[in-house]
Amino acid sequence: MTRFGKKFALAAAVLSFCDLVVVAQTTPAPTTQPPTKKPTSAPTNPPTKKPTSAPTTLAPTKKPTNAPTAYLGSGEWYADTANGNLCSKDCAVSISNPDCSGINHDTATWLTDTYADAATCCKQKFSYLDEKYCADRSSASPKGTGKFYADTSSGSCKVDDSATKGPFQSGSLFDTAAACCTGALGWINSLYCTSRSTGGTGYHNKWYVDYENMVCKQDCAVSSSNPACKPVTDSSASNTLFDTAAACCSGKLGWIPAATCAAVSTTGVAAAVNGTAKFYADYSSSPARCAKDCATANDPTCGGILTNVAGVQMFDTAASCCAAKFSWMDKDYCAALTTGTSTNKWYVDYQSNTCKKDCPVATNSPCGGSPPDLSMQLFADAATCCSTKLGWVQASTCTGASASGTTTSTGSLKYYADYTSGACKMDCAVSATSPACGGVLASSVGVQLFDTVTACCAGKFGWIDKDLCKSLGDGTYTGKFYVDYADNACKQDCAAASGTNCGGHPGDKATQLFSTAALCCSSKLSYLNQATCVSKSTTGSAASATGSAKWYVDWSISKCVKDCPSGGTDKECGGLAESWESAEYTSWSACCSARLSWVKTADCHL
Repeated sequence: MTRFGKKFALAAAVLSFCDLVVVAQTTPAPTTQPPTKKPTSAPTNPPTKKPTSAPTTLAPTKKPTNAPTAYLGSGEWYADTANGNLCSKDCAVSISNPDCSGINHDTATWLTDTYADAATCCKQKFSYLDEKYCADRSSASPKGTGKFYADTSSGSCKVDDSATKGPFQSGSLFDTAAACCTGALGWINSLYCTSRSTGGTGYHNKWYVDYENMVCKQDCAVSSSNPACKPVTDSSASNTLFDTAAACCSGKLGWIPAATCAAVSTTGVAAAVNGTAKFYADYSSSPARCAKDCATANDPTCGGILTNVAGVQMFDTAASCCAAKFSWMDKDYCAALTTGTSTNKWYVDYQSNTCKKDCPVATNSPCGGSPPDLSMQLFADAATCCSTKLGWVQASTCTGASASGTTTSTGSLKYYADYTSGACKMDCAVSATSPACGGVLASSVGVQLFDTVTACCAGKFGWIDKDLCKSLGDGTYTGKFYVDYADNACKQDCAAASGTNCGGHPGDKATQLFSTAALCCSSKLSYLNQATCVSKSTTGSAASATGSAKWYVDWSISKCVKDCPSGGTDKECGGLAESWESAEYTSWSACCSARLSWVKTADCHL
């Protein structure tokens, strides 16, 4: 009988015994039946002559069976979550069988979820793990799966050869480095990945472009005997690799002569001793220019023989070099830098507000040397330069100063704004007979000049009365009137010593001027008696005013008085009427009747 059969027989016997006990405890006592009225009928058959056959129960065995052995486990594998989510073997721990993890007494587990080997257990219970990884780590002596896993830090695949690595999910281990590189490191160049993976050579020996040095390099170990070698650092899948240096040069450095690129990439050989006689951008010179690849002797265009033209864009002409490499520079200036000459064109000099000529510097010459900024705009003549760059400077002045660098000793005889005096002055020598002259300008460059003083005043001093601006410039006076609030009168713009009403030029040049004293008084001093204001403004004294000889009310005495100076022979005169006192009546009686009707006639006037 098998180990499982014995266990089932024992369990059945125990259950039968328990059933008998239950029956004995629950069967009720028999009930007494009353005797029947008559005995039952006689038996139909007579008794048999001999007893029934012997009992079928076997006689006891001659000796007892062997004592039951101890349970040693199922010997199968089961999922053991306590063992790091791996599989364990259901058997007693022993030296002879190191995979045994102990007897599992969980009958539900060993009866239904045990497997013949660890691999099957892993596949059924831990499908999210790599099957080989799970089986290997379930063993008492794991050695690794020997499969490949992705190492993103190095951009390569490594071998799982140690129990310390992992855990590895399903699909994260690969049979070969190539499959690992493709399946887990798709963004890494596959050749780079496989060559750097465990078991790889370390280099893929393909060619790639080195833009820093404008050559192609081979991915191989650096060696003095092989100048082409330089381990590639760009591991991205987008880095195009080539089988040969020539293919790399053609695909990535097409602007470099193919033979030159391939030769320098593979051998590092210098250019020919005579140079290529082509032009290149020489950024090392000052200023930068297009130079020819040739010896410098007797040829100013030569920049010397390049020791390595790989990575240097070459051009057949200086013009094509200038157009491609110095397009922000005036093409004639770029060409002149190549030949070591000057353009004789003009450029602006804001410091002197003139235009300078691109030619060697000389005294009393328009030549200013080369432009200080390589990107400066150049012009064919000074006039175009002046109008384009110095439009605020008088065209003739700018052109003349640019061409000669000086101004005439007599001045331009034009007018300019002299902000020191606050007037328009003429550009000419100061003279007692020419008060309009402000002196000859040391330099009229940057100074706007006008043909007339009127134009200068309108252009530079628009807030000043135009006649006053002109008179300030030529040393004369306008004869106009302006208000003097301190004197309650208007002053005339005339020399102070020439008349009692003359006040000289107004202190505030923005003061409004009027053609007559009457207009000034009515506009600026309307609250004063106008006759008195005009009299004082024209004669310097209010006494010369005679009044209107009409009548007005003097409310201080409540009488009608005559608008004439008091103190004279006419006793009716009450003094000159003020501006608020309306002298509008032709007689005292009309005034009294209209304005003081409640006053007695005798008391109504003086």
